[in-house]
Amino acid sequence: MYERIRNWLRRHQYREGRTLSRFVACDVRGDILIVSAARLEDGVLTGRVRTTNVLYLSHGLIPEPEFEPAKELRIDEMWNWTGKA
Repeated sequence: MYERIRNWLRRHQYREGRTLSRFVACDVRGDILIVSAARLEDGVLTGRVRTTNVLYLSHGLIPEPEFEPAKELRIDEMWNWTGKA
């Protein structure tokens, strides 16, 4: 029963084409564009990641960065940020 509810919530939250955003540090925002949710029951989805320093962007010091190429992301680890651009 718990698995069915969790999978329903995940399908609703991680729909294809949706962009998820979260602050991973004080002024660094991570965005994930979901490309495919075919392996969602396994806890894996395919997405494109973009990391933006919001402070620099708001002052016009950097242009809006593009998304990286698509890669597989584990749901429980997708918001871990290592500090790399």
